[in-house]
Amino acid sequence: MIRTLIFAAAIAGGWHFETARDPLGQAVYVAATAPDAERSTVALRFLCGGLTGVVLQFNLGDTDLQDGQFSTDEPVSESVRFEFVEGNYDTTAKRAPITDGLATYEIKGSDAAFIAGLMQDSASVSVTRGSASFVFPLDGAPAAIGEVKSACPFKYES
Repeated sequence: MIRTLIFAAAIAGGWHFETARDPLGQAVYVAATAPDAERSTVALRFLCGGLTGVVLQFNLGDTDLQDGQFSTDEPVSESVRFEFVEGNYDTTAKRAPITDGLATYEIKGSDAAFIAGLMQDSASVSVTRGSASFVFPLDGAPAAIGEVKSACPFKYES
């Protein structure tokens, strides 16, 4: 759904800020982890702009494939936990459009912005959905997320 066109700034510590374009050519501002060398599908990113709005997406490297089939049913809300040293935050996420990657889930709106704010104030976050979990280091995340928030055309509570 989103094509990356311009790398606006690289930020040390494994997180980066970039400007992407949605299918209508509108700017989407993205703060994202660098890909994990051993698990290339694992990702965590905060987006704002264009058709996406305000979104936090994650992929823990698991798949929703069962018997070779990917469900085309309307995504249902699933429990997800964000574990920070400072405490846990439980919420729900839905499967993102398949164009954003198999097994990518998303949280939208002020909940996404709130979690992104928590990520700016912590050293790492463990994201758990079902039996899948991954610990994301947050070195460089405060600057990258700050860039997204500064560029975001939408007003939201965080």
